[in-house]
Amino acid sequence: MAALRNGCAEKEKEMTRIFYFCPDFPQPSGGTRTLYRHVMRLREAGFDAAIVHRERDFRLTWHHYPAPVIWLADRPRFEATDILVFPEVMPEWIQQTRHFAGRRVVIALSWLPSYARLQPGARWQDFGIHQAITTSPAVQRHLEWSMEIPVTLIPECIDDEYYVYQPGQKAREIGYMTRKDNSGDWLQGTLTRRGRIREWRWVPLRNLDETTYAQALQRATIYLATTLQEGLHVSVLEAMACGCLVVGYTGIGGGTHMVGEGDGQNCVLVENGNLLQLGQTLEQVLAELEADAHRFDGVIGQALETARPYQDPARERQALADFFTALAS
Repeated sequence: MAALRNGCAEKEKEMTRIFYFCPDFPQPSGGTRTLYRHVMRLREAGFDAAIVHRERDFRLTWHHYPAPVIWLADRPRFEATDILVFPEVMPEWIQQTRHFAGRRVVIALSWLPSYARLQPGARWQDFGIHQAITTSPAVQRHLEWSMEIPVTLIPECIDDEYYVYQPGQKAREIGYMTRKDNSGDWLQGTLTRRGRIREWRWVPLRNLDETTYAQALQRATIYLATTLQEGLHVSVLEAMACGCLVVGYTGIGGGTHMVGEGDGQNCVLVENGNLLQLGQTLEQVLAELEADAHRFDGVIGQALETARPYQDPARERQALADFFTALAS
């Protein structure tokens, strides 16, 4: 009987095509990278999966996840046996495909209602979608409460070939993101004017391909977590995997893995949004590192342990395979 069920599941897998729709957004973004990585994992698991872009020949090449791409400009035909996956930032496609005979899923990459661009109180169920997936426990809880929709958690994956701790590469550098927030630039200007930092290089991590971005984290001694609207804070996990001392905010979802005190401390936390406290704390951390370069070795060690479970691609692959196998059956 089990063999029969397995055979049926394999047949469903062969018949079902999975299409991840992706915005034609060329700038590096963790969300669009996730879409490509999911397609790659599904193909590793034996599914027929592809990315869908609007304009012919558009594809994202700044990351290293290979995935076949089809283009709406070529007017592809979607069948009733297909599964269409839409990120929440594409509500126009969610609405336009409401009469599609196959199955549709939303992948939620942010908890922010503004990303979904729906009217207050509207739900994806209003457009015929009754399943969602996400990589963030915080987003999962938010959607289950606000939309009352079943949400399956797909574990995040941090590539251990790129995000790796190499102590010999560490330099006196402070890395920080700029795409959603300019606090890093402000702190650099303020602390430099105050004359409290010497020989530290500030590295804005903006518009970098994945190889260059990972290399910057491998060199950075400190990573500033300044953005608040983060469903998971993937960049923090990437920084931890590279042996950075993370200083900053948990945001919305970082509390899942960021610990600011006690035996399991893996970062230096300050109150969300408290820029004064962040500046003062960073100033203190730099002073302590000047006095003792190994002052935070234990915290960094805990950070490496925190990141390690997220560097198992088998967890992500299996979760995706389980979800789409069940959906296709």
